Amino acid sequence: MEQIPREFIQQLLERVEIVDLIDARVPLRKKSGNNYFACCPFHNEKSASFSVSQNKQFYHCFGCGAHGNAIDFLMNHEHLTFPETIESLAKLTGMEIPREKKSAHKSISHQSLYDLLTQITQFYQTQLRQSPIAIQYLKKRGISGEIAKEFCLGYAPPGWDNIRQTFGNATTLQPLLDCGMLIKKEEGGYYDRFRERIMFPIHDKRGRIIGFGGRILETGEPKYLNSPETPVFQKGHELYGLYYALRANRQLTRVIIVEGYMDVIALFQQGITYAVATMGTATTANHLQRLFRHTSEIIFCFDGDQAGRTAGWRALQQVFPLMRDGIQVRFLFLPDGEDPDSLIRKESKEQFEQRIQQAVSLSHFFFQALANQTDLTHMDGRARYVKLANDFIHQLPDSFFKKMMQEELSKKAGIHLDSLQPRAHTKTLNPVLTKAKPPSPLRLAMMLLVQYPELAQCYHEPLPQLELKGFDLFCELFNLAKQHRLTTGSILEHWRGREEEKLIVKLAQLEHMIPQGGVENEFLGALKQLNKLAQTLIIERLLAKASQQELSSEEKSHLNQLISTKIV
Repeated sequence: MEQIPREFIQQLLERVEIVDLIDARVPLRKKSGNNYFACCPFHNEKSASFSVSQNKQFYHCFGCGAHGNAIDFLMNHEHLTFPETIESLAKLTGMEIPREKKSAHKSISHQSLYDLLTQITQFYQTQLRQSPIAIQYLKKRGISGEIAKEFCLGYAPPGWDNIRQTFGNATTLQPLLDCGMLIKKEEGGYYDRFRERIMFPIHDKRGRIIGFGGRILETGEPKYLNSPETPVFQKGHELYGLYYALRANRQLTRVIIVEGYMDVIALFQQGITYAVATMGTATTANHLQRLFRHTSEIIFCFDGDQAGRTAGWRALQQVFPLMRDGIQVRFLFLPDGEDPDSLIRKESKEQFEQRIQQAVSLSHFFFQALANQTDLTHMDGRARYVKLANDFIHQLPDSFFKKMMQEELSKKAGIHLDSLQPRAHTKTLNPVLTKAKPPSPLRLAMMLLVQYPELAQCYHEPLPQLELKGFDLFCELFNLAKQHRLTTGSILEHWRGREEEKLIVKLAQLEHMIPQGGVENEFLGALKQLNKLAQTLIIERLLAKASQQELSSEEKSHLNQLISTKIV
């Protein structure tokens, strides 16, 4: 993303017509005004709840909550990364992507790291073929020669400087450090990171090798050693086996997340070609968002002991805010002492997949886990149960799933559903918009400006000065809309990846009952109320100061002027 100037991305969005882009992939039909509708491509539905606004250059599904601009649509519909999406749209519009000099240098450096890691992989593969002890270990683990070749398995031989001696010279020492293959000694010199380990090359989605995992042959710690974070490898984003799963399945109907390299390979060897693993880290939101671009069903697989249940609960906490209609998440807990690698060797593929079919749903695991933390036989225990569950359910985006979770909670706790609704609704409001000193003018002005950026051109006075949470964001939004021709879609792009992005998205989705002809008056009215609030606060501050000490002549004059011109 850093390689592509933000200005170019905004220019690209100006060239792309979102209605044409989507209509070429999802046939649209015009409903009314400038909005087009279709059945949502991101979840199964019979009625057309997927809306595309030509004026706003923005899409939104009222069923599953999917939303965004042309870039978001192409990323999610075509399963592309952000840079791949920009390249695709640039080709579509005939634009050439400018590359910043610093970023272009980075890109070349990245390619050299990919090439170097490929050469190291080939070196490890050669070492494996020449090592009887490594071959014997893989045979003992049930790994065939064919599967070892397919996954490019290798062996890091004994010795502290095999990589340095084979690949190190005046020009490659720094790249070897950059990609994590060498470690610098405090007293000077270098040594190899991996020694006497079975090597598992880690591929990104495009098949490029970005790092390694190494498994020790005998006893020793750590049992698994992974490449460190590097310019081309971020553990919190990459999943081992995803490249192979995408290559083996034209369409991924499901993905099972397991805990280790061997688990992925053992399942793949037995015909279960949709397993992935994290690499020395818990599942992150980035992992899950990446997977949901390719599949609508995820199964977490853990050991059945207490440690496995705890890991399952941590995974649930990551996935919960991402849940929406049309996706399914389940949890598979294996018998004590078993992992996928060992169990698939005892059972057939059919038996293991039967276990997958019987995996518990997210909702079942969620309510059961909370029930284990509380005592539902007593009133205070039920109150704690409701509090814990409700706090989680509030994180869910508005959807049928959220409503069903609230209904299930009311049944289990024996309380009326209505008592859950007010809290669920207020939770979705951002604190910026729920401040005690009336938030409604600010909320209204921000919502209208996000949805109708051209409104900034109809206000010609300076904005008031207000120490109100969220007002700085409004000023930034107003000034941006004043200086540039924007759509809702380009506003979303401007805030992509920033802390305020969720609020901007929420404002873009809010429905209002203001007729088209009354939007400008409502916006100006909201600004008038904000000016009135600013004026009142200054008057109150000066009056409070006057009660403690005498005001200066300038302050007295300012106060008299404010009172005489007070907005009513």
